[in-house]
Amino acid sequence: MSVHAPADLHAPAAAGPAAVDAATVRATRTVAVTVPDWPLLAALDRHQRRLEAAAGEEDAPAPAPLDLAAVPVILLDQHRVTHAGAAALEAGVRPGMTRRAARAACPEALVLEADREQETALFELVAAAVDTIAAGVDVLRPGVLLMSARGPARHQGGEERLAERILDAVADLTGWDCAVGIADGPFAALLASGPGRIVHEGRSADYLAPHPIQALRSAPVGPGWGHRGQPSAARPERRLDLAETVDLLQRLGITTLGDLAALPSAAVADRFGPDVATLHLLARGQEPAPPAAHHPTQPLLAETTLETPLVRTDQAAFIARPLAEQLHAMLVERGLVCTRLRIVARTEGGEEMERTWRHDGALTVADVVDRIRWQCDGWITRARLGGPATGAITRIGLHPLQLAPAGENAPALWGSAGEAAQRASRALARAQGLAGEEAVQVPALVGGRLLADEVALVPWRSERPARREGPWPGALPRPVPATVFRDPPAVRLEDAAGRPVVVTARGLLSGAPARLLVLAPGAPALQRAGLRAGSGCQVLAHAAPVVLDERWWARDGRRGARLQLVVRGASAEEVAVLALSRAGEWTLEGLYD
Repeated sequence: MSVHAPADLHAPAAAGPAAVDAATVRATRTVAVTVPDWPLLAALDRHQRRLEAAAGEEDAPAPAPLDLAAVPVILLDQHRVTHAGAAALEAGVRPGMTRRAARAACPEALVLEADREQETALFELVAAAVDTIAAGVDVLRPGVLLMSARGPARHQGGEERLAERILDAVADLTGWDCAVGIADGPFAALLASGPGRIVHEGRSADYLAPHPIQALRSAPVGPGWGHRGQPSAARPERRLDLAETVDLLQRLGITTLGDLAALPSAAVADRFGPDVATLHLLARGQEPAPPAAHHPTQPLLAETTLETPLVRTDQAAFIARPLAEQLHAMLVERGLVCTRLRIVARTEGGEEMERTWRHDGALTVADVVDRIRWQCDGWITRARLGGPATGAITRIGLHPLQLAPAGENAPALWGSAGEAAQRASRALARAQGLAGEEAVQVPALVGGRLLADEVALVPWRSERPARREGPWPGALPRPVPATVFRDPPAVRLEDAAGRPVVVTARGLLSGAPARLLVLAPGAPALQRAGLRAGSGCQVLAHAAPVVLDERWWARDGRRGARLQLVVRGASAEEVAVLALSRAGEWTLEGLYD
């Protein structure tokens, strides 16, 4: 079976009031692959296979597949209707109905029960099909896949061609129909996947504006693009309830995403708090800043070699918890949490399989155990259901891909956000409301060779600029100075005879530094360290200079050098400083504690 992308793949490109300015930082170009009514399809597949197994035992012909348009089918979870087929909807069944009400509306309907583990395992077939077109597929939740668009689109010859290839691959390898949406940011891509659209770059805000506010119920909010829902017994902390938030916004007269996007950012954050401010950011066609990533010096890996190869799904339950606890202990020891996890398996034949899972917040031991079981079940099930054959699994490894300091995800003592943090949040929002968005700025790591380039100041609660990935030859190794000067003060470096010390073309010092003279009026940090303007400080020790050749291939390239010094300030205390030389002139980049 082959399906093709719809003819109208592109959203209107006309500029409007909600258009994103070209100068602003745009959200990540994202592909969303969704299988409509996936829980219902998975339950129907399970029911069909049971009928086939029963027919095989009785040597009866296999039953014909059920047609959702002709046969009414409803799916229940905790005695409530969550999904209904076309025939059931036509008979009057609606999601949210009780079992009794649904039965009364359509007595002849086939009633199926939801099974989250089976949905997750079966969805591996869809993920494996998309993997044949592009690598780097992340499972957001069963029924929804996310992936970056830029690399795969270049490889396939464009975004339209990429969407067509994904549609054909899923249909040919699984027999199910999927929908593909491409836009700036995961939220716009998820909504675009419904009609199967590709939203022009920079036009996500225009595309989102006319959507009803109910679309926020599927918003990928929180770290790792996970889905937030009702608090559970495993997660007792209070979290954003999307249904309640949507109802509140509707009662306030906000009926579309455009209405929400038109509200001032500071007013939304001040009135509703940071969670709704994140939804406001999504409605504007942007995406929340990812959690502060932490990259340990040694990659973390928890793996186990199985004495008995894994060939049955029930075996996964026995190996999942020890492996999850091993990873958890490694993270606790380093004060980290994981929000994005890759599960890797090796088979007896040497084949390697992997799948990445995103999550809203920190992955607990129970979360990791569930994902190991689901993924192993999916790999084994896909072969049984006619997918790519999977050999016996002999090794399983866990690779944390996205790490953050534990304190950023830990709940406060009296709730999900401490009282002090809430007061500070309200105060910052109030300051922005009075003095403008630029009045409150926070540091954001953006990457660079010089210390002043590594950090940029951005407005509080705004989208953070994309991090510039290295490598940065000549970058300062850790630990870095505790104080970095935005405007480096000018200094003079002299040898014992009073001659200026410079860095030669060969990267050597012209003389041994003996005295550091602060020329310009010193910053408060310099004065506290005893480095006052016009004062000379004795150089006690120095390192070898590190030459910096910036953009040496271009005409505007610059050459400089770094030098670490230990000097004695006016208070007779030893101070470690970092000096930077350009064109024979010295400045101070920073001070060490």
